[in-house]
Amino acid sequence: MKKSFFPITAFILAQLAGITILVLWIVWSASGPSHVWWMIQGILLMFLVIVGVTTVFVSYTKSRRLDAERVNFISSISHELLTPLSSLRLYLETMQLRRLDDEQRARFLTRMLGDIDRLSDSITSLLGAARIESAKQLYHFEVLEIAGLVKELLETNRELERDAKITLDFELDVYARVDKESFSNALKNVVANSIRYSNGKANVEISLNRRGKWAFLTIKDQGDGVEPSELKRIFKLFYRSSSNPVGTGLGLYIVQKVIRAHKGKVWAQSQGSGEGLCVNIRIPVVENAKETA
Repeated sequence: MKKSFFPITAFILAQLAGITILVLWIVWSASGPSHVWWMIQGILLMFLVIVGVTTVFVSYTKSRRLDAERVNFISSISHELLTPLSSLRLYLETMQLRRLDDEQRARFLTRMLGDIDRLSDSITSLLGAARIESAKQLYHFEVLEIAGLVKELLETNRELERDAKITLDFELDVYARVDKESFSNALKNVVANSIRYSNGKANVEISLNRRGKWAFLTIKDQGDGVEPSELKRIFKLFYRSSSNPVGTGLGLYIVQKVIRAHKGKVWAQSQGSGEGLCVNIRIPVVENAKETA
């Protein structure tokens, strides 16, 4: 707070000074008809000065906020990487020092694989965000059936269904032109978030239906939810919910960028903290896809 006190004070004083000078200029110019042109020039000049000062202050404020978010991001990503690494080290040291029966060994291996998946997801998010920010993300679009793509995603990532009850409600034969890798990773981010921000075993509902020229994919959970005032901000880079500030703040940012690259839209709905979250994805469908797929 102390660091931001001087810039805020300077901004207020600059605005007051600008307005005072503007008023005095108008009063002086109004004293004679010959001063009208000078009054107009003075008003335009002071208006530009006030706009300039405001623009500089807004840019400074955004820069400070972004710096703070980056510091929080470094802290959170360090936690996301070090926690599974520490867990893996503990399991390996235990297996090295103790004789374990087959059941214990299997349980340890399952948990170690979970830690590796967590590490892999964090690194994938980091690399994905870096490619997007540097405009180096390449997409290879192909016509695919969305229901089949989601089922393949869940089949490939068995840990998602291990940690959650996932209910599917799909309209079949809905095709879209998608980049399989990035679109699947985006969906995985949304489902993983639904599981992460739920207490106990998550309950996730995934539905797909077509409305006109659009395919609507909805991922709904009964987890922690988000305050309505935060619904748009959760898709920003580094942003984490104030009610549960865990994670890297990259997942939903990547989701939004990927869906936009597919000429679609993503948005979220929630009644508030503890009321669950519904993420809606809309992408254009492909007509006569069976002939072109």
